[in-house]
Amino acid sequence: MDDIDLLKKYEPVLRFAKGERFFPMAVEPYLERCMIFPSGPHGTAELFAHFNEPLIDKAGRLDSHEYFLRFVNKPFYDFDIWIWWTGLSLLGIVAGWFSLGLAGVEIAIAVSLIAALVIFMLASPIRLRIIPAILAATLFCGLAIAPAFFFLHPSDAISLELEYLVLLPIYLFVLIYASTRVAKWIVDHIVPEGPGLIMDMLSQATERVAQESYHQYKEILEKHPQPVYYGHVAREKDKEGNQWTILQYHYFYAFNDWRLAANGMNHHEGDWEMTAAYLKNDKPFALLMSQHGAGNIELWENVFKVKDSEGNESTHPIVYAALGSHANYSKPEVIRSPSMYKTGRIQRFLYWIDGLIHYLFMVFNPDQKARQLALKELQEKGIHFFDEDAFEEMKDETDHYVVSLPMEIATGDGVRIGVDGDNRREKRLKASDFLKDSRSHRETEAPKATEWQCRLLNSRSRWLQYKGLWGVKSFLDDESGPPGPKWEKPRRNQSGVSERVRWGKPLEWLAQLERYKSKS
Repeated sequence: MDDIDLLKKYEPVLRFAKGERFFPMAVEPYLERCMIFPSGPHGTAELFAHFNEPLIDKAGRLDSHEYFLRFVNKPFYDFDIWIWWTGLSLLGIVAGWFSLGLAGVEIAIAVSLIAALVIFMLASPIRLRIIPAILAATLFCGLAIAPAFFFLHPSDAISLELEYLVLLPIYLFVLIYASTRVAKWIVDHIVPEGPGLIMDMLSQATERVAQESYHQYKEILEKHPQPVYYGHVAREKDKEGNQWTILQYHYFYAFNDWRLAANGMNHHEGDWEMTAAYLKNDKPFALLMSQHGAGNIELWENVFKVKDSEGNESTHPIVYAALGSHANYSKPEVIRSPSMYKTGRIQRFLYWIDGLIHYLFMVFNPDQKARQLALKELQEKGIHFFDEDAFEEMKDETDHYVVSLPMEIATGDGVRIGVDGDNRREKRLKASDFLKDSRSHRETEAPKATEWQCRLLNSRSRWLQYKGLWGVKSFLDDESGPPGPKWEKPRRNQSGVSERVRWGKPLEWLAQLERYKSKS
């Protein structure tokens, strides 16, 4: 049996969560849309040496690791709209002068500035959910300041008694009520987005970049509808003389939108994931799965496999890809924890603040029945509100979860890719039980084909030798694009990169995951 036949015999079925926007694809359409950038002196010198060569060839030839690719190169602004804004603003100022004099000019300028603010916010890379808060705050300030001129300059048409004894108390009451409602709305809907907003800006993969990546991927999907995995077969012999055959399935995604999709931790262009079937003396031994730069292992007898209508088990394992992050799991899972994998101090601090904000909001809004019940349950059970499972059952109709900790949602209730089987026998959960409606019902575009296209990785895959990042280089390592399937991520102050252990020494990776599993 040759390598391709072996790969097809054990190729996995990937089950995605509902709401997933990106699926395994061929790398060539991605590279055709990318620009390449140097991230160091060596990268700059080498880039100029190959300045006029096509990117797809360059990615195969460049030996330097000091590069990164950028998938979204479309600017988020249109100069035409500013031309229209300038013309209409001047027209409004002229019309205001001739109709109302100086007051008309002031009104036209105010409207023009508000329009400029809206245009700027729509064109900027900040989170769109912040815009209503800014507009609400601006409107409130305007309402607060404008009537002050009325009370400072008494009108002869209105008596002082009516103005100060009737109108002023009414105005102050409305002002206090409106300010309270606006502040509550901002705290409820906008402030919790703060940590994600900060992470978006640091990662240089903002919500707007994620949205544009999705639209570009949709265009690619129209021409290349079939999902792709890149197969790599390795053979090794261990110290006991056992013959091992390692079947690796590498999946490339155009974008990782974990934070936008499921309140996860990172955002970045490009995403490489993989699963591997380990055969020991030609018999399946275990399934290894990538998860956030690390991995997990499941013995073959414990792996869910595709079954036919009569319940007969096949050789095709079922793998559950998490929403946004594409981390691979052997069963449908939902993990809600700030410690699901080792993160940086900044990430942990931001999500601690996120949890604290939600908790304080719950405390200071006792009028909401669901929050009252959640607080009461916390007190009765003596649960610390930052325990991993503290809010496991505490849902309300607005937030779904009182505290928004990072969530890994591998429910398997969305798109299914791979060989046909009895879908009713395959376990899955409902993503909508764990997400707000805006996330669980967001627009998606599924591949029209659900059968795998197998592409063998070998020396002819020239892009395999590219050692740089498959996405934008960020200020934070975990927010940068990933390296390719063969190479480790370039590190600061490092002269080169080494091969991934799971690529060059797959038995060593197996031993690492076995040790990790035994400890946990």
